Amino acid sequence: MDIWQILMTPFSWLLKLFCDVFNSYGIALFLFTIVIKVVLFPLNLKGKKGVIKMNVINGQLQEIQKRCGNDKEKYNLEIQKFYTENNVSPMSGCGWQMIPLIILYPLYAIIRRPLKYMMWLTEDAVKAVATAVGWTDFTIGGSNELILASMLNTSNLEAAKTAVGASAAAGVFIINFDFFGIDLSQVPQLMFWKDGISWESFGLFLLPVISALLSVVTMLVTQKTNVMNKDQQAPKMNISLILMGPLMSLWIGFALPAGMCIYWIANSILGMVQEIICGKLLRKDYEAAQIEMAEQAAKAKEAEKERRRIAAEKKAAAIAAGKDPKKAHQKKKQQEPGVDKSASREGLRAYARGRAYDPNRYPVTPYWDPNGPAKAEKEEPKPLTEEEKQIVAESNPELAAQAEAAEKGKAAQEFVAAESEMTVQARLEDEGDYEEAYAEDENNEES
Repeated sequence: MDIWQILMTPFSWLLKLFCDVFNSYGIALFLFTIVIKVVLFPLNLKGKKGVIKMNVINGQLQEIQKRCGNDKEKYNLEIQKFYTENNVSPMSGCGWQMIPLIILYPLYAIIRRPLKYMMWLTEDAVKAVATAVGWTDFTIGGSNELILASMLNTSNLEAAKTAVGASAAAGVFIINFDFFGIDLSQVPQLMFWKDGISWESFGLFLLPVISALLSVVTMLVTQKTNVMNKDQQAPKMNISLILMGPLMSLWIGFALPAGMCIYWIANSILGMVQEIICGKLLRKDYEAAQIEMAEQAAKAKEAEKERRRIAAEKKAAAIAAGKDPKKAHQKKKQQEPGVDKSASREGLRAYARGRAYDPNRYPVTPYWDPNGPAKAEKEEPKPLTEEEKQIVAESNPELAAQAEAAEKGKAAQEFVAAESEMTVQARLEDEGDYEEAYAEDENNEES
């Protein structure tokens, strides 16, 4: 016996027991599936708890994504912080649900290879049985052992026992593959009418179809039970994911003996029952998680409100203690590219230093290390928004009044500066150019 035979001994012994008691491979598969589901139920329940908790916090995850926008780095940091604070793992549901799948995969070998796992025969003994029943070109692989087991009957049973030897002869027995007139050792055919229509051929064709339909129904029931809150919307599933399960069931149904279809059908039916039971058992857990997440959402809302309040107060304080807007405006104007025409004026002579005079034509550029840190540009604080004004007014009315007065003073100074500039420009236009008046005086003297 190899390691797999040792590990699968309890399950293979169970399937053999059901075959001996009920003398039906189909009924034995149904009962075998029930026992497997009961054994793996705690793991499925654990995975269901993780899925429910992830569904509860799905709304908060969407809110974080909306707040972070396209900043993926910030989004990842916020998500990691959220998982840590709420003690949630994104793989909490998938991890526990993967364990039953890992366990179920070797169980297929018990159904696919009954002579090895149910009769405990070595590969040489299996080949000897094949030779005894007349299958000379038998090879181990696929579902050949299942077909070989169906060839055992009362006429060749003693020959098979003799072929395997006295030590293993006691484990060889006849398996009844008849299930309501359908031979479960046969492979269903898509064109069941090719060799004539009969209940056996049509029944074999129906088994993969029923298996695929039940796979769809099981998926819909699982999706419905995961949404335990009436206000929660069911997640949209990709059409490819919806079709993958039924297509896999169809492929397995038409590629392997019908016994595998019976196992899939039983697994789907019991899976729906399991989902309903889990939904009933986890109702209280869901309510507790909902209350917990609601408290976390309220705390997050208060924290966000406090963050906005602090930011608004800092902004208001900066506005209230800001520099003279008129000087800032003049400094900004001086930094604009182009010729500063006011620098060429001397008294009434608008272009005493020349029309192209530029005091910054040859500026002294200070040294800046290109490998050093970037210089932070000082920016004037932006005006408060209506929301920020309301927040500051509620938390610090005095600061709000100072910020409002500063904004009004800034607006008044900007208005006065603009009026003064317009007045000077108008006066210059009225007086005209000094050089033109000087040329006129020279012409008069010559005449």
